[in-house]
Amino acid sequence: MKSSLFINTKPPYSSQSTKESLDAALASAAFGVNVGLLFLGDAVFQLKSDQDPDASQLKKTAPIFRSLELYEISDVYVCEEDLLQRGLNLEQLLIPATALPASQLNALINSYDNLLTF
Repeated sequence: MKSSLFINTKPPYSSQSTKESLDAALASAAFGVNVGLLFLGDAVFQLKSDQDPDASQLKKTAPIFRSLELYEISDVYVCEEDLLQRGLNLEQLLIPATALPASQLNALINSYDNLLTF
C-alpha cells in the first residue's frame, strides 16, 4: 500500500492551505492510501483547540480534523520543538498527535512514499 505524508507549514486561517491539505488527505485515505499528517512551524496552531476563525471568513476546520478517524487517519505528528516554542502542549490540541523531536523528522519523512507540502 502506498503512503503519503501531508506536511503542513502555514498558520491556520492564513489561506485555504489547511482546508486543501485536509481535503487531499481525506480523499487519499478514501482511496486506500496510508496517510500521515505532519505540522511544522506555525502550522502547529492548526491543531489548537478553541479557535475562532469567524474574523477570517474561512471555513472552520475543527470538524474536518475530528473526522480524520472516520477515514482511519491516526498518524498525526507535530515537531516537538515547534510546539514548545509556541507555548503549546499535546493536551491543548484538538486531536491526538505524536510530538517528535526535530532530529527524528527526517526518518519520519523518509518512511513515506509520497510527500505533499502545504
